[in-house]
Amino acid sequence: MAKELGLKTIFTFLVNGLFSAFFVTSAGLNFKQHKIIVSLLYLVLAALSLIPHRFLKVTQALKIVILVILFVTLATLAARGDPVAKQKYEYYKVGQAFNLKFGNDTFAMTVKKVSEETKIMAQGKEATTSGLFLVVGVGILNEGSEAVDFTKGKDPQLQDNQARVFTLYGANIPTGKLQPGVAKEVSYVFEVPKDAKGLKFIFKDNTDVAKSIDLGR
Repeated sequence: MAKELGLKTIFTFLVNGLFSAFFVTSAGLNFKQHKIIVSLLYLVLAALSLIPHRFLKVTQALKIVILVILFVTLATLAARGDPVAKQKYEYYKVGQAFNLKFGNDTFAMTVKKVSEETKIMAQGKEATTSGLFLVVGVGILNEGSEAVDFTKGKDPQLQDNQARVFTLYGANIPTGKLQPGVAKEVSYVFEVPKDAKGLKFIFKDNTDVAKSIDLGR
């Protein structure tokens, strides 16, 4: 006659299974965040939780305490995060075309001209600045086979040789969809101090490589 399982044995099995499932789930979440080492350590904990406590020469209660301590330690390590990967760039100059990818859509962009203004019209009113308004004129071409919107991704930025980052002040983006093979003109406006030098126009798409265009200023 098979030996009946006691409630204590069933409870221990369930606890070990829940710990293991939790650690495997944590490993998957960290793997998606490219935290490979942390993911592997969570898998080690998942395997450890399935080993009967008698083989570890500890009581079940002590085993649970050890697993909780190891989890807290590992979770703290994961929360600190991996070192931030250094941003990769492709470098271009004014007049050179580069591609931007947003999902299945591909656009060709070319910075055509850069002008400096001390005042501009914004929302029907004249805006002035103690610095300069830098107007970056670009051409955008839809390289796909269907009409699509060009209102995706993050706004472009400017960065100078002092590592100062300037966000978008305004933009003149054509309404409606961009037809295949038809280029449109877009103007991006930035407010920068008069001493800003070595300005780069930074555009990020859905790839991990940002585009950096030397504005020659």
